[in-house]
Amino acid sequence: MRKIHVITQKEAVREERLSGCTAAVIDVFLATSTIIFLLERNYEPVHAVLGSKQALELSQLQQSEHLLLGESKGEGLDGFAYPDPAGLQHSQKRQAAIICSTNGTIAIEKAKSSKKLYISSLVNGHCVAERIHQEQGGSSIVLICSGNDDRFSMEDFIGAGQLVMHLTKSGDYELSDAAKLAQKAYESSLAQGFKELLDSETAHLLQRFNFPAAAQFVINQHEQLDIVPVYENGMIVKEPGQVKTMTD
Repeated sequence: MRKIHVITQKEAVREERLSGCTAAVIDVFLATSTIIFLLERNYEPVHAVLGSKQALELSQLQQSEHLLLGESKGEGLDGFAYPDPAGLQHSQKRQAAIICSTNGTIAIEKAKSSKKLYISSLVNGHCVAERIHQEQGGSSIVLICSGNDDRFSMEDFIGAGQLVMHLTKSGDYELSDAAKLAQKAYESSLAQGFKELLDSETAHLLQRFNFPAAAQFVINQHEQLDIVPVYENGMIVKEPGQVKTMTD
């Protein structure tokens, strides 16, 4: 029986333990939601990097038009678009995107040694769970909450619970203590329309930096995107093929 672990913040990740595992990184407000919307709006591949220095270095190597996004501790960066999914426009032609952030892209970097790495949020967690369930083999599943700059993040824990709930509805899994609590947190939050997420630290941070619509936008898009982003060869791309969701 496959086991589901939930790591409550990226600082607790032990990279050497991920090599045989399936992992999913969750940063509901903002990075993983932004990455999912980038893929939906014709930006592919998406390069998730540690910080602005790495983003600018990679940008200089690009030979074609691309989108550069980033923030640091919630503040925008000069020369970067803010990684706000509510403000993303659809690209008329396919182009790459480069994104750096305080939490989510660092979590992705820490998880890149996993056997398979998915990018998840409330907007697509139902599809990510189904794809993980379809995998062959008995690898452990590690759900990584990015957290909030060295601290626990309510919305990421609830995003992990979304995956746990869909997985357990589809089959038998062994849950860690954190996975059990995450599932209960998600079910409770879902029943209340995720209202408490608007009172999270990150939602208040986004309001303070003049992005008041970002959190509500993500909540409004709960399970609306049938996109499964995967980390392959240092880039994030859409998993090929259609996913039959558990709600179909």
